[in-house]
Amino acid sequence: MQMDRRAAAGLIVAAPAAAFATSGDSPKQAYFAKSPMSSPFGEVYTNQGSRLWTELGETERGIFTRIAVKTKQQLDEIVGYIQKKDWDRARSALRLYTYETRQSMTRLTSASGDPEAAKLFKTFKRQIEQTDLALYKKDEAKADALLQGASSSYSSWLEVVGISV
Repeated sequence: MQMDRRAAAGLIVAAPAAAFATSGDSPKQAYFAKSPMSSPFGEVYTNQGSRLWTELGETERGIFTRIAVKTKQQLDEIVGYIQKKDWDRARSALRLYTYETRQSMTRLTSASGDPEAAKLFKTFKRQIEQTDLALYKKDEAKADALLQGASSSYSSWLEVVGISV
């Protein structure tokens, strides 16, 4: 079978471009880090140099409050998986809602304007990353302690931003 010359030339020209092509937004490994965020409603989207949302509206606040309350329940469920030594389920549950949780915490922290909320958010991010690593290593005592600490930090954050559970 002989290839058309134009098709061959197209392949030769397109091959280097395909080699350097980047894929679209997909889930990334760093769950709370700033750069690899993958969310359709992220703050990175702009409209001619300005953010699409500048303050929380009533609907947006309701959505983020619901996510924050649900996250607290999910953290409590993960403790049960650790006690059962169900490592895969614990890691899956920890990772499942991290994008929503991060977006909710980011928006509610910035809306509160409280430096204590930002400090607790930073602490929570670090504890969740460490918990994920402990779950990967199947270290029950460390994972449980880190998750309890993360849950405590999250509860404190909820109080600072004004959400009651």
